[in-house]
Amino acid sequence: LQQWDNGIRVDVSDPENLGPVLPRLLALEGIRDILNEGYEDLQEAGEGFVFSLTIGFDNFDTPESFSKVNRAIAARLALYAEDWQVAQEALNASFLDLQIATASASKMNMGPAHVYGTEPDLPNPLYFDFDQAAQELLICHPAWIEEALPNDKRLKKVIRRIDHPLQISGFQDADGNTFQGEFQDQRWPSEVAAIPFIRNEELILIYAEVQLRTNELQGAVDAINIIRNTWGLGNYEGGRSPDELLEEILFQRRYSLWAEGGHRWIDLRRTGRLDARYVDLRDGGVLFQQVSAPTSVVPWEGE
Repeated sequence: LQQWDNGIRVDVSDPENLGPVLPRLLALEGIRDILNEGYEDLQEAGEGFVFSLTIGFDNFDTPESFSKVNRAIAARLALYAEDWQVAQEALNASFLDLQIATASASKMNMGPAHVYGTEPDLPNPLYFDFDQAAQELLICHPAWIEEALPNDKRLKKVIRRIDHPLQISGFQDADGNTFQGEFQDQRWPSEVAAIPFIRNEELILIYAEVQLRTNELQGAVDAINIIRNTWGLGNYEGGRSPDELLEEILFQRRYSLWAEGGHRWIDLRRTGRLDARYVDLRDGGVLFQQVSAPTSVVPWEGE
């Protein structure tokens, strides 16, 4: 996803004879094949694993339940590949939960997670003390705050730094002032907090887009409303055209999936929206289509 049109190598089984760099769509197909192979193995793995998983995989610690994680990732992949039928099939076999009656923050966060600990274990790399002088922090752009809908509970993901706004060196606004990062991530209360790597909330949003792309517009609206109602917003009352519904889905993804792996960048790029209409560049930043291929990867066997 960082490399986009640069492509990647999928076949790396022989370090002395790496496979070719595949263009984006073929690379996605290669990843799909790996996921499908893993899914087939899980179907034949019996009732339990012969090893233990961390508590981050509670409820996903058997071959049967872990296969739902595999299908969740496969649904994300199919979304990026614009293979709507495969995406729906993967969602059906994943841990997707669309029950409106039980919609809650905990239900949105349902999914496997990376766990962390104190020394000698690795600490949570996204945890930072609040409002302390720092050179590195996870902060959000002020536009994310300013463009949110009133009463959106997802804004609680960040907290405003009062005493030590982060000075973003090298980035200046239109008036030449150094850009400041005022809104600090507060999702991780400690260095041992677990970080989910795919959640039910993302699956609901994938489901909404699949419904839209297959012309099941009411299904898309129903899924949108699960997200909106969970976070204190009323039902969607905007336009019902495909373009308007896609705008709403992307807007909800922006707030639901903030800082969870570059979703916003990926979403705007894959839908042809990676431009100043959607990205606030008051910080003097630059819109990148992709990341350059690492120099250690490009030269190989004469390439």
